[in-house]
Parts: sequence; structure tokens; C-alpha cells
Amino acid sequence: MRIVLTGGGTGGHLTPLISVADVLRKMYREGEVTFPASRNSGLDILYVGVVSEIDKNMLEDADIKWQHVPSGKIRRYISGAALTFVDMFVWLPLGILKALWTMYVLMPEVVFSKGGYGSIPVVVACWFYRIPVLMHETDIVPGMSNKKLSRFVSAIVVGFRKTEASFKADRVFVAGTPLRPIFYNLPTKEEARSILGLHERKPVIFVTGGSQGAQRINNLILELLIKMLPEFQIVHQVGQLNYDPVMSFVNDTLKNFPDINDYHVKGFMDEKTMGACFVVADLVISRAGGTTLAELSAAAKPAILIPLGESANNHQWENAYFYREAGAAVVVDESNLSPALMEATIRRVFQRQSDLELMSSRSKQLARPSAAIDIAQLVTQMGLGFMPRRKKETS
Repeated sequence: MRIVLTGGGTGGHLTPLISVADVLRKMYREGEVTFPASRNSGLDILYVGVVSEIDKNMLEDADIKWQHVPSGKIRRYISGAALTFVDMFVWLPLGILKALWTMYVLMPEVVFSKGGYGSIPVVVACWFYRIPVLMHETDIVPGMSNKKLSRFVSAIVVGFRKTEASFKADRVFVAGTPLRPIFYNLPTKEEARSILGLHERKPVIFVTGGSQGAQRINNLILELLIKMLPEFQIVHQVGQLNYDPVMSFVNDTLKNFPDINDYHVKGFMDEKTMGACFVVADLVISRAGGTTLAELSAAAKPAILIPLGESANNHQWENAYFYREAGAAVVVDESNLSPALMEATIRRVFQRQSDLELMSSRSKQLARPSAAIDIAQLVTQMGLGFMPRRKKETS
């Protein structure tokens, strides 16, 4: 059976695809799924879509073959209007043409789409060839791409039950968000400290802006280092492109600061390091993308969430406030963000250990550890020709 994965442009889109691919391979190796003799009796998984340099490294690490297909991205800021025009009227049409040819050559039994702008050409090509597509939506509010593409796909899986209302009910399934394998087999705290070079004398704060970093969060943390490092260890994922500037600032400005060895800067992190960061953290400071929140719940971690103000359809706001209402996180509005507010928020969260423990418990209740398995089973059913439909509820 040939299965194509597609998605759009960020690590948050790619990690669920890789997670499902890992489960599919495991199911095939262990004989949990077999294919009729009339079909390709093996399992062939590859990725077709937008491939950045980070994506390329992730796919190669996961041993997944890939083919780059360009697409067009709508930028929600005025300075990006020219790039949006080029993307929409040059790269997107070229991407659709390339996807039509690529999918004609590959002709997979099924496609699993994570959504995002990078998936558009492939999903359109699948609709043209009547190739079944299972689409995944991580966020509570669906992205514009997934909303538009939902009419072209065979079935949809969502990360939150609240998202069901956004799509046609008879083909929507709640499964959660598949995570990278490390989150299903996390190390112990002692192992995590060893991986990261941390000690036990201070609590640990893990700051992450996602695979590409978040400049505003990075700058905020740098301003807080002198005040926070005497009391906390900070592990800071700044993004690969921001690593050298941050290290230059630290070496030029803070190299003689007594506690600077408790500040650990990371660029792009591999799976093992990322898992260790979540395990050892007493508090996580992050954006509010759906994959990051699923990782928080899998590791049962309390968080301070700073939703991205420019996120499409304010989906990060909706994600963040859902976690706040569940008692799993504190939310800070980026428009009000300042070093003084962030310092006060961190100290307030750490003021009572019982509050941290309650947030951790509430976060864990939102986890869906079987997400990758449930989605892999849907993918194989669709590849074998069975189109899933929810049974109508009877009163």
C-alpha cells in the first residue's frame, strides 16, 4: 500500500505526520495490518508537499522519502502583500500542476494531510484523481486552508471535540494530535537532567517558540535573565536561525554573570532533547499551537501561554483560552507583554506548589495518548477502500 503524507511548512505540521508514519510501519512489521494480494503487498510511505530545510532534516531522520511541491502562503501583515501575490498567482498554480503530475505517477491508495498552505496542491490533485484523503485539524478553530479543503477530502480527524462543529458531522472523528514517538516513552527526570546538563538545586523553566523560534519571546527572556537566573534554570529553544545572535548577545553581555551557566540555549532540538526538556520542566512558557499543547498534555506540564497575535483566525487565542478554562495554563496577552508582567506571572505561578500540581493534573486530563494509533487505523481502512462515517446518534 502506498501512503502519501502532506502538510504545510512548519515542524508543528510535520511531527504528527511522522508520528503516524511510525505507527503505520510498526503495525505492518507486527502483522497488525495486511494488504490484499491484488494490491501492493508492501508498505510505501512518502511525503509530498512544501519542504523547508528543517522539514528535510526531520524527514530524513525519520527515513521518509520526500518530493517538494511548492505552494502559496497568505501573509496577514501589510509588508507581506507582494510575497502573497507572487505565492498565489505563481507558486500555487505551479504547485498544483506539479502535484497533478506527481500524484498521477505515484497514485497512492490514500493520503494523510496535516493541512496548512503546503497541503493545498496535493489535496486538489487527490480530488481530481478521486484519491481518498484523511485530513487532520490540530487547533480548536480550523485554519483557513483546512476549512477550504474540507469539501475535497473524504474524512477529517480533529484534536479537540469542540472542533467537530466546524465540519460536516458525519465524517469528523475526534482523535487528538499525534506526537513524536518520544512523548509516548519519555525519559525519567534523572535521565532528562543528564541529557540537558541540569542540576537539582533550582526549578527549571523551559521556554519554546516552536521549531522556528519566536523573536518576541526570545527578546523578553533575554531581558529577564539577570532577574530570573539566580532562582531558576532556563532552557530556551530560540530556533536555529536565532541561535547565533542569542549566543553572541550572551557571550558579549552576560559572560561574567555568576549564574549564566544555568541558561541553556538550544536551536532546533532533536526528539530526544525535546522530550528531556518537557520532562524536566517545572513550567513551560510557549506559544499556543495545537501540537505544542498536545505535547504539554502528554508530559502533564503547567504552562504560561503567549498566543501569537497574528495567528490565522485567532486559533492560538482559542487554543490558549481553552487550556486556561480547563485550569491547565495561564494566558498572557502578547499586546500587554512586558518583562515586568512576565516576571510577576512566573513568580505568581511558582508561589504555591499546589497550584503547579493542579495545573499539571488538568493538563494531563486533556491528553489523548492513542491519537497516532487511532489515526493510523483510519488511514489503513481508507487505503483498503473503506470510507469511515460516524453513526448517527439516536435519541
